[in-house]
Amino acid sequence: MLIRSYAKINLFLKIRNKRQDGFHNIETLMTPINLFDLLKVKKSKEFCITCNDKNIPVDENNIISKTFALIQKKYNPDRLVDVSLYKNIPSGAGLGGGSSNAAAFLQITDKLFGLNMGFDEKIEIMSEVGSDTVFFLYNQPAFVRGRGEIVDKTAVLPSFYILLVKPPVTVSTSGIYSDKNLTLTPYNPVSNMHPVLNYGDVLDSMDNGLQNVVFERHPETGMIKEKMLALNADAALLSGSGATVYGIYSSKKYLNKAYDYFKMFGRNNFVYKTENINNVI
Repeated sequence: MLIRSYAKINLFLKIRNKRQDGFHNIETLMTPINLFDLLKVKKSKEFCITCNDKNIPVDENNIISKTFALIQKKYNPDRLVDVSLYKNIPSGAGLGGGSSNAAAFLQITDKLFGLNMGFDEKIEIMSEVGSDTVFFLYNQPAFVRGRGEIVDKTAVLPSFYILLVKPPVTVSTSGIYSDKNLTLTPYNPVSNMHPVLNYGDVLDSMDNGLQNVVFERHPETGMIKEKMLALNADAALLSGSGATVYGIYSSKKYLNKAYDYFKMFGRNNFVYKTENINNVI
């Protein structure tokens, strides 16, 4: 069985208080985008993961392994699985590639073994696996709160073009969240958001509480944002904890010009142009 595993961007990301479990409460608006990995899963006598990206672990440290361990504990399927993972989403990008892989794997394994999981059961498993994995069970624009496990899918977004640029740097998410210069947001912006956002609302809401810390640690990310704005992006922002910076455009002409620039002058960068998608279930 074959399934797509979609990436996301954060249109805003507010960092609230630190929790007793060591994580931070967040408030964010995420949307899936038309960039995806492919997972092929089949029943097997041995558990195995293969991946085209050699930087991705294929042992017990892979999030798919962790997900299957929870499935085994709860449902005891009669076989193991052979997983072929084809990565298009770069790792360490702030695009949710690993979390998306976990959710897609859960969905396809449920069908493969006929487990008939309830949606609440899927949420429970994903909440154990990672912080933002629950969002990828919905795969539609959503306000997300808590550690990333509380999903409000009332958000409705317009369509727009997106340019993704990830420089060849690795960002430590835990390091960013523990940085002394991290600024917390003391108010609740999500409760003040209208469910239906027009393009102007999207532009006005764009903010990332992690951005300044990442830009200070990795100046090339800030330079990418500045160049996107100079190349007529309507707005540009760091996604998640980075290292991807994205620009959004209402004009395909400006999108293509910026894409050509970054492809030509940033040969070591990951550069991709795409669109947001309102529902991929």
